Amino acid sequence: MAVIDIGSNSVRLVIYDIFGAHFTPVYNEKILAGLGRDLRRTGRLSEDGKRKCREALARFSHIIRARSLPAPLVGATAALRVAEDAPDFVASILQETGLDISPISGEEEARLAALGLLSNNARRSGIGADLGGASLELMRIDSALKKDGAEVQGVSLPLGPFDAIGGNLSELTTQDYADRISDLDASLAQVPGYLDGENTMYLVGGAWRNLASVHQQRTDYPLRTLQGYRLGAAEAQKLAHWAWTDGLDELLKWPGMRTARAETLPYAGLMLERLLERFSPKSVVISMAGLREGMVWNTLPEQIKNRDALIDGCRDFARGFVQAEHFGPPLYRFLSPLLPILPCGFGTEEDARLLEAACYLAGLGKNLHPDHRAELVFEDVIYAPVAGLTHAERAFLSLSLFRTYTAKRKPPVAGLIDEILIPAQHHTAATIGEAIRLGIVVTGRTPSLLSDFNLSVQGAELHLSCGPERAAMITEQVIYRLEKLSKLLGLAPVTRAG
Repeated sequence: MAVIDIGSNSVRLVIYDIFGAHFTPVYNEKILAGLGRDLRRTGRLSEDGKRKCREALARFSHIIRARSLPAPLVGATAALRVAEDAPDFVASILQETGLDISPISGEEEARLAALGLLSNNARRSGIGADLGGASLELMRIDSALKKDGAEVQGVSLPLGPFDAIGGNLSELTTQDYADRISDLDASLAQVPGYLDGENTMYLVGGAWRNLASVHQQRTDYPLRTLQGYRLGAAEAQKLAHWAWTDGLDELLKWPGMRTARAETLPYAGLMLERLLERFSPKSVVISMAGLREGMVWNTLPEQIKNRDALIDGCRDFARGFVQAEHFGPPLYRFLSPLLPILPCGFGTEEDARLLEAACYLAGLGKNLHPDHRAELVFEDVIYAPVAGLTHAERAFLSLSLFRTYTAKRKPPVAGLIDEILIPAQHHTAATIGEAIRLGIVVTGRTPSLLSDFNLSVQGAELHLSCGPERAAMITEQVIYRLEKLSKLLGLAPVTRAG
């Protein structure tokens, strides 16, 4: 499925591969057109922005047709809603390319952004804040929004950098930003009270993602992925204030970042600071999912929307690995009796999800070089394109899979595990790895055989049982693996056939 997102700063084509409730970008092309750059000064679209947008849409149309994709979903936002020459531009694009880029309303943009936030992680709850070039959408996030017909409580405000400040952003000074604080605070003071009192604020938009990336680099944060990156309120406030004060000049010259993006980051910091002041969340979390993902999720059948995107994502990631496919569900059934004594530390439901996800990914390394298998599996999983994970959960899942191949070696990415996980989680991940190894060894990685074996905790004992017809399969190697797992659990191993 193709999505064209026409924002006030960027024009983007994303093509998604959809697998159940999980969808992965398989192609992503962005043009920083700056369509809304002149809005505050002229009330019209930027002429240079219109040229770049027209060229991008012509190119995107060729790609979509050549791939034989259905008509793309189009999300045109604030610049095309408010510019006085937008209707003529929309009409010309329709004539030239056949694409209808009529803008969606601010309310619809807020609704779709909220669905995007929930599409890959239904556990989210708090405030969503989507910052574009010309607008800021604020919406209340709750899993109930995924129900058919649910209404989103949200607002769209003309508080993007092009609309709130305008001009050449790269020439603005700290004083210029300071002069806008009272106006921004006045606008945010009018936001409805239903957004008050939430503990978590989810940040959507390229400017905030890039600002978070800068923070990871400045602090040498070991897990360089932005999805789910969380900052406490104090650290977020420190970053936000730095971005438009002491760090302003540094941001404008940040290595590897285009000027058209870098110049929006000081304002992103200022806006984040004002939002923290207005709503007082305890933490902020970066989301890679927003409007585009909400548009895709909105088209899925209702029975698909109710699925867990994490599990579908792991199933998708395991596709093509013969040793992994079809082994996950029976392995999870085999290991699930251990859940009451396997406290991963994320909560009962979350612990079960992580164990199930690990079961779907068991076997990824069988196609890899045996000398480097454990390390390669760890890196595959830590950066896997799967949704619905916090950074701690992602690290835990990676360590669990790493421990299916080695009990002694240190995982790659120096410092990552020690910084993100507590020692008890190290131990539980090792236990899950050993449990998966037992399931593999006892059955020869044969899915149909797992139903003939059962694990159970009985008092201070861990029992592995099977019918008499499978007694010959309980060999010394199987008993050795059961003993290793039992030791980690602090239990006595018992085998029983019959």
